[in-house]
Amino acid sequence: MVIYAVTHRPFALRQRRAVAFRRAGVILGSVLLLFFASASTSRGEESGTGEIVYSEEQAHKGHDLYELHCASCHGAALEGQGSLPLSGATFRARWADDRHSVDDLLYIVRTLMPYGQPATLSKQEYVNIIAYILMVNGYPAGTQPLPSDPGALKRIIIKAQQP
Repeated sequence: MVIYAVTHRPFALRQRRAVAFRRAGVILGSVLLLFFASASTSRGEESGTGEIVYSEEQAHKGHDLYELHCASCHGAALEGQGSLPLSGATFRARWADDRHSVDDLLYIVRTLMPYGQPATLSKQEYVNIIAYILMVNGYPAGTQPLPSDPGALKRIIIKAQQP
C-alpha cells in the first residue's frame, strides 16, 4: 500500500498541474478572444465613420479653386496635363489602397501645391479641392462637408471604389 501512495502522489500532482495549465489556457484564450473581438468592433466602427463624406456644394467650390490653381498643370479633367494625373488609375494606385487617409492626401497637396507656391491657400480651400478630387474619382457626395479637422481626416481611409 505504501508503494501505491508514493507513486500515486506524483501522478496526482501532474494531474493538478495539467488541469491548472488547461484552465490558464482557457482563460488566456478567452481574454485574447475578447481583446480581438473588441479591436475588430472598434475598427468596424471606425470604418463606419470613415466613409468619405463631402457635400456637393463643397466639391463645386473645390472645382472653382482647382480651375484657378491646379488645372494648368494637372489638366481640366485631372488627367495630368504636364503633371501627375489626379484621377483614374494613377489616383487609385497611389491613394485608393486602403492605407492612405484623406489627411495624407491633404498633407501632400497642402505642402507641395500649387507648384512653386505651396501652402498659399487656406486650409478650407485645400479641403474643398480634395472634395472635388474625390468627386471626380467617383466617391459619392453626402450632406455633410468634408471636415478640416486633421483627426477626423485621418480616420477617413481612401478605399478603392467598388464597380
